[in-house]
Amino acid sequence: MLRLVYLVVWINTGCGILFSTCTEAQPVHIAAENNYINAGAYGIHFTDAFSFRSNVACLGNVRDFEAGMLAERKWMLKELDSYEAALSCRLYNGGLGIALKQSGDADYSEQGLELGYGKNLGRLELGIFFSYLLDQASGYDNSSFGFSGIGLRLHVSDRLISGWELGLPVFGKAGKTVPEKAPQFFRMGFGYEWNTGLLMVLQAEKISGTPLHITASVEYRYGDQFIFSLGINGAGSPFFKSGWKKNHFSIQLYTVYDFLLGFSPGLVLLWGNKNEKR
Repeated sequence: MLRLVYLVVWINTGCGILFSTCTEAQPVHIAAENNYINAGAYGIHFTDAFSFRSNVACLGNVRDFEAGMLAERKWMLKELDSYEAALSCRLYNGGLGIALKQSGDADYSEQGLELGYGKNLGRLELGIFFSYLLDQASGYDNSSFGFSGIGLRLHVSDRLISGWELGLPVFGKAGKTVPEKAPQFFRMGFGYEWNTGLLMVLQAEKISGTPLHITASVEYRYGDQFIFSLGINGAGSPFFKSGWKKNHFSIQLYTVYDFLLGFSPGLVLLWGNKNEKR
């Protein structure tokens, strides 16, 4: 009988310690990203409506109105469907960019908004952005996060462009024991335009709490009508994109293959004038 009492006391003590101990959880919240590689942020003739999502400073080179829509099914799972719409336009000797995104299903979903503005200062372009993220999980209170940052793009030569972007959290926490905050991140990229039809890009991204991701890609355009792109994303997964352009309209298909999780196909629709000005 005494042994049974001791056993009950030890169990209660262990449970008390378990429920009262603070354990570490995910230190940052990272929004679900699509796998469309925005390499055009480090080129001149390859930018599109989504390019400022890689480096907001490229908005300083916007000359005309551009718009785009994207749909992706990550790892072929309907529950992870994501959609995004973006537009950019010329504004006061600079460029304005707006992006809206939605991902998930009724059980868990994310909605995001990003606003950016870039200014052309000659060989140097500067940009600022603000992002807002809303999480909605069934049975839980909504959580919102916000962060802002700055970007820079430098025309090292007529063919080589380098740039970086820094983002810092502004508001938003989730959880009480170990509050989850918006992420801090740093991006850097280099783009080399061999000619107006060939772009080679190397990008590095470091998000707080995650390993360094390096992405390499090559994009080729034939006759200003056909588009081909190959690359390796930050997770070491191969990426392929192909598309067709007629006048101001372009349609592209892309996919990323993860060796464990499978394919993530996507469809991109773009509209914009020819970007021939340097």
